[in-house]
Order: sequence, then structure tokens, then C-alpha cells
Amino acid sequence: KDGINIVYLDQVATVSMGSEDYNTNVAFSGKRSVFIAIKVAPQANLLDVAARVRAIVPDIQKQLPTGMSGKIVYDSTKFITTSIDEVVATLLEALLIVTAVIYLFLGSARAVAVPVIAMPLSLIGTFFLMQVLGYSINLLTLLALVLAIGLVVDDAIIVVENVDRHMKEGKSPLEASLIAARELGGPILAMTIVLIAVYIPIGFQGGLTGALFTEFAFTLASAVAVSGLIALTLSPMMCSRIFTEEQEASSFVQKIDRIFEKVHHSYQNTLRELLSTWQVIIVMGVILLGGVAYLYATARAELAPTEDQGIVLMQASGPPNSTVNQMQTYADQIFQIASAEPEYEQMFQITSPTSSFGGVLLKDWDQRSRNATKFQEDMQSKW
Repeated sequence: KDGINIVYLDQVATVSMGSEDYNTNVAFSGKRSVFIAIKVAPQANLLDVAARVRAIVPDIQKQLPTGMSGKIVYDSTKFITTSIDEVVATLLEALLIVTAVIYLFLGSARAVAVPVIAMPLSLIGTFFLMQVLGYSINLLTLLALVLAIGLVVDDAIIVVENVDRHMKEGKSPLEASLIAARELGGPILAMTIVLIAVYIPIGFQGGLTGALFTEFAFTLASAVAVSGLIALTLSPMMCSRIFTEEQEASSFVQKIDRIFEKVHHSYQNTLRELLSTWQVIIVMGVILLGGVAYLYATARAELAPTEDQGIVLMQASGPPNSTVNQMQTYADQIFQIASAEPEYEQMFQITSPTSSFGGVLLKDWDQRSRNATKFQEDMQSKW
């Protein structure tokens, strides 16, 4: 303002809405874009943060100006959620398979009821201890539960089998259960303590190994401890109440028993012959131990196997004097090559002078024939 005259900005300059920095281009699926990255706080749960972001995105989309759209391009929790779902499905399959196998070999619904009830109760007790320890449901704890199913059901099966053996000798269900519990108390307790002693040291390791396997080790140890407790208390009690003196094994179970009896006699004969030539067994044992040491020494070592997480990252480097526009030309060519592949779903790229970084997001695992590693190898030959 000069006296009574006012000089407006458009009289001396051209004003327009622009970017603060023109040294970086962002593209999603070949379209120029603006991206917002969400970083998770150290103590936050990644799945909870991603769920809250997905919940608020529709409200943000409604507030965007006309002609502008927004969406979630890359969600790293998709792989985690899919992996957890697969482990849960494996857990359910393991429960069903174990139940079917128990029924085939015990041949009685009453006998099957004891381990079938013991399995979920052991898992419930394990979940309680996980809550006390502050653990969440994740890949490592779920894998520990899958592994624990076999250990959990073993305790219940040996109790049921021992009770059934005493009942075949003429004892009542209550008497057979008491005798079986007394006989198996020491072995089950010893087995439980040994397994816990094996897993607990893993949980106290430091560094990356401790960070990865602490929850796995303590979850597995908790499952074993709860299983042992149930095998010594609840399983004998259920046998005394569920079993009846009139229950008989099915013809299929009787056939299986006859087969096992033949196997038992064959094993006895083989063991007797081997014990007569114990020098050969010792030599074979030394050879096998040496073979284990050799295989361990020559085996390939790595932190973890390569997993298909549904994304292939890329980085392109240009001449030292290249501009962002020149690098964008290369980035567009990379996008054109990747988008022509049948596994392609979408792509993000961040281009700056001398370099371009991006990632190709692949379709769901059941919708493509190539895994991420194979796709990466093919793209490297084309790019």
C-alpha cells in the first residue's frame, strides 16, 4: 500500500498452488499421486493401527475435492492376517485329524470324549497363561499351539489307554482310573518337566533369537504344563465317569490290536537279534552321529526362509547428472513392463534425481501361479 494506492499481488506476480518440493515424483499404478505413510509407534499393535486406518479412510475420501480420489495402496498387515488365518485353519485341521485318529484306534465314542475334551481345555488354560504373560495371538504363539496339540493329546491318550487296559483285566472304571493315575503320575510329571526344561531356555535367550522365540517358547511350555495338570487330574476323573464296564471295542479296533500284537512280536524278535550283535549297533551309532555332524556343518545357514509376502520391491539408479524427469521416464517404462504381467495388481513408485524406488503388489496367492521370488527373477531380466 502506497498512500491511497493498493498494489495487489497478482499485479506483480503469478500465484498458483504448487508443490513445496519438485525433486520427487510419486506414482500409484502409473498415476501421479500424493502419498501418506503411516508409521506404527513402538508399543502399538500393527493390526489394530491398520484396522483403524481402514475404518477412517471412507470419511477422508468424502472430504476430498472433486476429481481427487484416495485409497489404501499398500497394507503390510494383509500378509500377517493371511498367515494367521492359515495357522488357525491348520490348528482346526489338527484338532479334527487328531480326533479322527483317536476314534479309529480307540474305537469308542466314550474313549474319544476324554482327549477331545482335554485338548480344548488345555488350549484354554494356555490362553489364560498367555494373558497373564501379556502375549498376543500372533504367528509364533499360534505355531506353538499347533505344535502343542500333539503334546497335549499324548497325555490324555496314555491315561485313556491305561484305564482301558485295567478295565479289560476286570476292574471297575473308578478303580481302573485310580490305578492308572497312580501308575502314570511319575511318567507324566517327568515328561512334563523335561519338555518345559527344553523350551524355557529358548525364552531367556537374548538378541534377535530371544525377540523372535520368547513368546513361542513360553507358550509351548505353558501348553505342556497345563496338559500335564489335566492328564493327572481331569482325565482320570472323566474316565471314571464316562467309561462303563459294558463298553466293548469295535471290530476295527480288534483288528488293529491284532496287527499291533504282530508288530510287537516282530519288534521283540528283531530287538533280541540286534542285542546279540551289539558291537554292530555301536558302530552304526557312531557312523550316524558322524553323519549328523557332517550334515550340520555343510548345511546352508540363514536367519529365516524367504517368504512370499505378495510384494516385490525395486530400485533403479540413473546417471549422476540425471534429473527427476529423466528418471521418471525410466520409472514409467518399469511400470509398463510390470503392469503387463498376469500377477500384477498395483504398483507404487517414488522417483527422485538419480534413483527410483517402488514396489509391485501381486494378486492374492491363490490367484497367481508364480511366487514373489520367481516374479522378481523374471522382472530383473526384463527391467
